[in-house]
Amino acid sequence: MSHLVVAEQQKQPIVIAASATIPPYVIKKTNSGLQLTLIRAALLEQGLDDIKVIYMSNKRAEQQLHSGGVDILLNYAGERRAGIFSSEPVLSYQNVAVSLRKRQFKIEAIKHLNNKSVLGFQNATAYLPTAFAKAVSTFSSYGEVVNQRAQIDRLMKEWVDVIVLDKRIFHYYNHAYSHSLPVNIHTIFPKAPRPAYFNDRALQKIFDEGLLAIKANGRYQHIVSDYKQLN
Repeated sequence: MSHLVVAEQQKQPIVIAASATIPPYVIKKTNSGLQLTLIRAALLEQGLDDIKVIYMSNKRAEQQLHSGGVDILLNYAGERRAGIFSSEPVLSYQNVAVSLRKRQFKIEAIKHLNNKSVLGFQNATAYLPTAFAKAVSTFSSYGEVVNQRAQIDRLMKEWVDVIVLDKRIFHYYNHAYSHSLPVNIHTIFPKAPRPAYFNDRALQKIFDEGLLAIKANGRYQHIVSDYKQLN
């Protein structure tokens, strides 16, 4: 498709909408991160080198994708409408439950969160399996936060029993936490493949070709390896 469509796309920058609050996947301060770097690499592989990233809330980003204000959205929690096209998975998130080791909780399924105070990330009930949303009423308390650093802080201070978040995000914040305690990581959720979302099918197909190419030439694994300490 290619060269003509790429040339047409490059008349204007490719605009990516991203949340600023999901390191190591997206790091606003350095305009980098694992997920963002992989998406850029796939576009660059296809000759699309004029790329602009705009940081905004997930809700606003979805609105901008629908209205044509941005070309690519990283994470989509809302109900998909006609005219929105998802790519092949860029990577997978691995959401987990984390508890302090000294509490000796046996958490092997969502039902084992019963009667525990749980703190999730923003819109966790939308992103996680429906069984989690249904189980919230059985928790002794449940809340969600935008700033995921606060999840680590509240767990370590024993203000909550369990936090629910992506494993790489946990390691990112926990690594920088000065008073970290030993934890148990409970893998009670399935891996969540994360595509990128487009409002133009031609661009989505170009991106998928680029993603396949960087996996074939080793660039994809090289990028992931740079973040291997967070797996």
